[in-house]
Amino acid sequence: MSIKYSEILERMKRTANFKNNSQLSRSLGITPQALSNCKKRGIIPAYLIIKFAGIYSTSVDWLLTGEGKSEAARLAARQAAPCGREAEKRLLTISPLSPEELVYVEKLLKVMRSPDRSAVSVLMWTLDAFLKAVEENE
Repeated sequence: MSIKYSEILERMKRTANFKNNSQLSRSLGITPQALSNCKKRGIIPAYLIIKFAGIYSTSVDWLLTGEGKSEAARLAARQAAPCGREAEKRLLTISPLSPEELVYVEKLLKVMRSPDRSAVSVLMWTLDAFLKAVEENE
C-alpha cells in the first residue's frame, strides 16, 4: 500500500475545516515551512498524525488511508469531543510519546493495517479488554 502524504494533509484540512496549510501547521504546532518540507519530502512524522487525530478525535487509520469510520461518525465524534484548552489537556496525557511507545504504536498500526481481518479483530478485542481493565483499576 502506497501512502500519499498530500492526501493525508488534505484529509486533515477537511477534518478541521481548514482552508490552507498555514492553519494546519499552526494546529500541529509547527511552522508552515516545516509542513511544506514534509509535503515536499513525502514524509509526515507519525507523532504529527497521532497528535492531529487526538486533537480532532478522528481515526489515524482514516487519516492514513481514507478508510474507516464514516464521515458522519467522525463529525459526531468531533462535536462531542472537548475543544480548545480541554483538548490540549487531554492530548498532554498521550504526548510526547517515548521512543518505546512509538515503536509499539508502529507495531499496532502494522497489525491494524494487515489484510488478515481476524488478526485485526483479535487485536481490537484484546486492546478493548486491556483498556477496560486499566480503567476499572483507576
